[in-house]
Amino acid sequence: MHGDRQRALGLSLLVSLVLALPAREGLAQPRPKEEAKGAPGAPAQAGDDEATERISTLEKALEQMRKNQQAQGKRIKELEQRNEEQAGQILEMQAESEAAAGGEAAAQADEEKNLKEQEFKSGQRALQAMNPELSVVGDLFAKAVLNGDGYRAEDDRSGLVFRALGVHLQSTLDPFSLAKFAVVVSPEGVELEEGYITWTSVLPGLSVTLGRFRQELGVVNRWHEESLDQVDFPLALTEILGEEGLNQTGLSLEYLVPQFWAATHHLVLQVTNGENDHLFAGDFFSIPAVLLRLKSYFDLSESTYFELGLTGMLGWNNHRGEENDQGELVDEPWRKSWVWGADWTLSWVPLRRAKYRGFVARGELYGARKELADGGVTQAFGLYQYLQARLSQSFEAGVRFDWTTPLESDQGDAHIWGVVPYLTWWQSEWVRARLQYAWTRSDLWEEDDHRLLLQVTFAAGPHKHERY
Repeated sequence: MHGDRQRALGLSLLVSLVLALPAREGLAQPRPKEEAKGAPGAPAQAGDDEATERISTLEKALEQMRKNQQAQGKRIKELEQRNEEQAGQILEMQAESEAAAGGEAAAQADEEKNLKEQEFKSGQRALQAMNPELSVVGDLFAKAVLNGDGYRAEDDRSGLVFRALGVHLQSTLDPFSLAKFAVVVSPEGVELEEGYITWTSVLPGLSVTLGRFRQELGVVNRWHEESLDQVDFPLALTEILGEEGLNQTGLSLEYLVPQFWAATHHLVLQVTNGENDHLFAGDFFSIPAVLLRLKSYFDLSESTYFELGLTGMLGWNNHRGEENDQGELVDEPWRKSWVWGADWTLSWVPLRRAKYRGFVARGELYGARKELADGGVTQAFGLYQYLQARLSQSFEAGVRFDWTTPLESDQGDAHIWGVVPYLTWWQSEWVRARLQYAWTRSDLWEEDDHRLLLQVTFAAGPHKHERY
């Protein structure tokens, strides 16, 4: 940079010298007036032209020197700015080096920063970010049994029922895993409904879940009871899978299959204990039950999609390690339980009016075959279909149709039918009320069942009415 400054100084001196030349030449050779007025002659005119041409040449040279001087000045400024930037980068690299090495300068800077932050916020409040997200959901309803006596059984009568208080906790443990817990508090006691950890990206497209969870047999079995589109589960689900559905402990693998004939495919493999005593042995640890499910999503238009799922499950219902009359631990002969299902959902949600209009048609088909201890076999089939429409931002209306056969072997070829119309009012995303009427008929009953239900659910916390 010093060389550039010296060149600029020399250029300035040269320009000053050139500017001084015409003045000196004019003083050394003055022309008298008489000489200018003398007889016409070529020498005087030629001298004037030569001087004019020389002055023009010098002016051009001077202009070029000025331009060069300006360019040199601009270049000098750019070099000075670049040197300043390089000096700043050097200082920054030195600071980073000291910080990486735990230098005293970095430690002092961190200490000053912490002192400044403590002037505006408390470090104790920052610890709340480590706490799990907590939501509490209340589920209660008034029930009117519209039969002659106002009840159907000792524990099924008209009155106000506080069905459950659900406590839901969720936390992102790190960038690779999350945990969820659902604890149900009811008049019968406290129960852990779900508690599991999920690793979201073990491999590309593969997630792994370990713990207790509601299984992927269809769509509705995965949902919590307070988050259903109706007050209760469909009859086919409770008769074939059990009153509380299929909820067991084990391992779940979910893989996002590459696209080949639908928009999206999910393949689910679950290996769980056979804790469901309606279908399996009911032991805490028994021969594992294996579930395989394929669900596909089809985009029919920008507002409509169709979902199709197929599920198969195999388990065993024989008991192992039971004590006989002689006090010995014995295993019962192997007995298999087969369960299968198909589910479909058609959903229409207009893009620009999603809060005010919508339609859902959802149905499921179940089948089960269970080998019995006496060598016999019992089996059952059932299905449901419901249609639901959003009428406005606050109201939804729908109707559900039920049909099923019981899985119990002593009930022969009995059938159960049901029709369930309902109207749901959303006061807000956190408070919901539902009026539902249910008519049910069975070959095993002497009279039909009629009941009216008024349900209120409320949620406190970030998850609102989360389905699972």
